[in-house]
Amino acid sequence: MPMDFKLRILLASIITLIGASCSLSTSSSPIDSNRSTSAEEPAPALPPTPGLDDPTPPEASYPDLPTEDLGRENIGTKIRVSNLFDRWTLKSSVTAGRGSQYADVTTNCYGKIDLPYALTADQWKDRAQKSAYYQNIDRLIEKVGLQLITDRGGVLTGTEKQNFLKALKALAWQESGWQHYVRYKDWFFVILSGGSYNVLDDWGITQVARSGFSASQLLNTAFFANKEYCSIETTLYYGFTEYYDNYIEARTLSCNQTGNPIDKLLGAYNRYSSGFSACYNGLSPDSAYRTYQINAMNGLKTHYQSTPWINAIN
Repeated sequence: MPMDFKLRILLASIITLIGASCSLSTSSSPIDSNRSTSAEEPAPALPPTPGLDDPTPPEASYPDLPTEDLGRENIGTKIRVSNLFDRWTLKSSVTAGRGSQYADVTTNCYGKIDLPYALTADQWKDRAQKSAYYQNIDRLIEKVGLQLITDRGGVLTGTEKQNFLKALKALAWQESGWQHYVRYKDWFFVILSGGSYNVLDDWGITQVARSGFSASQLLNTAFFANKEYCSIETTLYYGFTEYYDNYIEARTLSCNQTGNPIDKLLGAYNRYSSGFSACYNGLSPDSAYRTYQINAMNGLKTHYQSTPWINAIN
């Protein structure tokens, strides 16, 4: 997740100093991840992809804004975060196993939600609809990844290009399990990281950080000012752009020239997830943060090799 290099080093230094006083998650799921990300604004709005079938399922009609009081719906608990958004801990009856921490974006994102990807709990429990969702996300990631490679001049080709596209799928799975929205009646929510160091949370399918350790340390300001998190497609493009830039760095470093192409991909993810290094073996001297890095890279490697989305699609 994106972060200016100097800011990354600063945060890594802070982590080293505070050491064990910080509680780091070792889960491979970013829904519970603790990490900082970039202040850079790496991606413009995503244009259409020429020559590729539109992966978006048929659009549903957009509902009116609900007039009922969401607080009376008994769907979970909420807190107001820095007077910016409501962070909900939703009941499993609402999420159907798709994490628990969400931001209510019903009003902020009105008219911008990609409705076909915003499923209710009942829809998610339907095996056919769940499989179709994963199939559509798979195609959307392919679309976004190919567009990004084209936008950056087609530097990646052949086997390297295919490996990178596969890594994008593993990254999105690692970050959120390919989740972005939850719909409850006519209310809409975007998934958050929950227990992150970043007090304004990491958002969406690629877990873009809104802040650092304090609410005043804003990150990815244009992304959030423009409410780009409202769109799953834009959130993918934004996160993938950061990973692409990290990969372009990682593929040139001698530390990653091991003969195993996955080490370059892991080096890029090390930078993306921790900000510490673009080397697959570049680890913090702080034991807790080092453990986090190792678990994050191992998580990506496992997803890359086991391709869990294939079973999800089928």
